[in-house]
Amino acid sequence: MAYSSSEVNVKHLIKPSTSPLFQRLSLRSIKGITVFFLLGTVLGFLLLWRPAYLQLRSLQKEETHWQHVLKTGVTDTKTDAKAANIPAMDQLPDIIEQCRGAFVKEGVSVVALNVERFGERREAGNGASLDYGLVRLHLRGNWEGIVTSLKALEDTQEGNIHLQEVVLDAEGGEVLLQIYFYTGE
Repeated sequence: MAYSSSEVNVKHLIKPSTSPLFQRLSLRSIKGITVFFLLGTVLGFLLLWRPAYLQLRSLQKEETHWQHVLKTGVTDTKTDAKAANIPAMDQLPDIIEQCRGAFVKEGVSVVALNVERFGERREAGNGASLDYGLVRLHLRGNWEGIVTSLKALEDTQEGNIHLQEVVLDAEGGEVLLQIYFYTGE
């Protein structure tokens, strides 16, 4: 069945059907929507950019500090005028014995001593790397002696000893120490 040209609705073929939404949009309203979208994008970027930039600056300062520590082997603390030397790995047993001795000096007995793990901070390139060991001490004794020993260990500049965890119970408690040292050159 063939249709003649007079039977075909020419208007329907020439004017494609368009959505009523697109018919109502003018050039001015499209420009307004575009400007609104661009302003929203720029404002969102500016609001989210500042915290990310501040975090980046903080990380860059920390990286610079630790690179200085790795190169010189000396940390400068702002609260104390003394410079702390980071010991070598072969001095780690002596530092652990020093920690044990601080507790024994205060009348607290060290029942068990465990080196739980070693952490490595390897950087690309040559130079010393800053590592640490986690040492757990099981203690028996009075709390006053434990607290006094912990304060003495925190205040010592030799060995870079940091408290990670302290759990006290009626008989004594446990202490987890993080001891920093360097390896390599």
